[in-house]
Amino acid sequence: MRVPWEAVGRRARQTARLLCSFLVLGLAVPPGSAPALEATRLAIGTAKDPNLGTELVIARDKGFFKAMGLDVEIKYFPSGGDLTAAMVGGSLDIGSSGSTPTTTLRAVPFPIKIVAQMSDISGAQQIIVKPEIRRPEDLYGKRIAMLKGTSSEFMVDLLAKTYRVDLSRLELVAMGPTEMLSSFIRGDVQAVSLWEPHSTRARKGGNGKILFSGTTSYVPGHEGPQRIYGDHSTLFAPEEFIRKNPTTLRAVLEALARSVEYIEKDPEGANAILSREFGMPPEDMRDIMKVNRYQMIIDQIMVDDLNRIAEFLFNAGKIKNKVSVREWLDVAPLRDVRPDWVKVK
Repeated sequence: MRVPWEAVGRRARQTARLLCSFLVLGLAVPPGSAPALEATRLAIGTAKDPNLGTELVIARDKGFFKAMGLDVEIKYFPSGGDLTAAMVGGSLDIGSSGSTPTTTLRAVPFPIKIVAQMSDISGAQQIIVKPEIRRPEDLYGKRIAMLKGTSSEFMVDLLAKTYRVDLSRLELVAMGPTEMLSSFIRGDVQAVSLWEPHSTRARKGGNGKILFSGTTSYVPGHEGPQRIYGDHSTLFAPEEFIRKNPTTLRAVLEALARSVEYIEKDPEGANAILSREFGMPPEDMRDIMKVNRYQMIIDQIMVDDLNRIAEFLFNAGKIKNKVSVREWLDVAPLRDVRPDWVKVK
C-alpha cells in the first residue's frame, strides 16, 4: 500500500500509517475508520539490560510502537523478582525477562503465558576467571562466586559436568551480581559466574577472561563453539490480558518484530541506540550484541532449553511444582504476525 505522504496532513499521515500497519497484521479495517485496539496505553516491564529489553527500547525509539497506535511505558526493574512481583500486583501488562524468573512465576502458580522469544541469551552466560587460570582444574583451591538458584549456579554445575571438575575442591561463594563484580575486581574471588553486561565489566575492570560461555569454550583443547547451556529471554503476559486484548497484543508483537528486523538491517544503528540507553561504550555493546541472538522465534530448541531450566529449578528446590513449557506457551498471536517464526505446533 503506497501513500503519497506529501499530499496529506500530519494527522492523515498518522492514520494512514496505522492503517498500513494493521493491513500487515491482516486485521479487518472498517471503511473510513482506524482499527480499534482494546488498549493503547501499556506498561511493559523488563530489566535495564541488553539481554532482555533490546527490542522494547528500539521499538520505542524508532517509533514502531507509535506506528501501531500504542503508547508504551517501559518500566525497568532491578531484578526478575521485582518484575514478577509487579506483574502479580497488576502494575504491568506485559513482561520481558529471563527464563528463571519467568518460570518461577508460572510455577507459583501465576497464570502467565509466553508469547514470544526476545533473545537467545545462552552466549551471554559466562564463567569469568583471572588470567592465571587456564584450565578448569586450575580453579582447585580457588574461590568462585555465583548467584544461587539462577543461570549463574546452573553454569557452575555445568563446569563440573562438562569439564569433570570436583566442586568440593573449590570454595563456592554465594553473591549477587554487583557484589560478584566488585569482589572479582578486588581479587577476593578468582572466578565468577555472570551474565552480560556484568561479565564484560568483570573482564575489563578485573583483568579477567572468559573460560567458557553457554555457547563457546576457551578451555585449551576444547576451543570453539560448544553449546552446553541454553537460555532465552521471553515476552510473557497474564492469560487474562491475552484473552481480553488480542488486537493490542498483536500490535505489540508487530512493533517488536520490526525491531528485530531493524537490528538485522542496521546493527550499528541499533548499537548506537542501545549504548545510549544502557550507558555502555559502543565497543562493549557491540560485543554483547554478538553473543546474543535477537529473535522472536518459538522453536523446539527454546522449548527444550526452558524445560531443562525448569527441571534445574525444581531439583534445586527453587520451585515446588514442575512446569512444562508447552503448557504455558501461546503461539497463536505470533503466528498471526510472523507465521514463519513459529516452528512448533
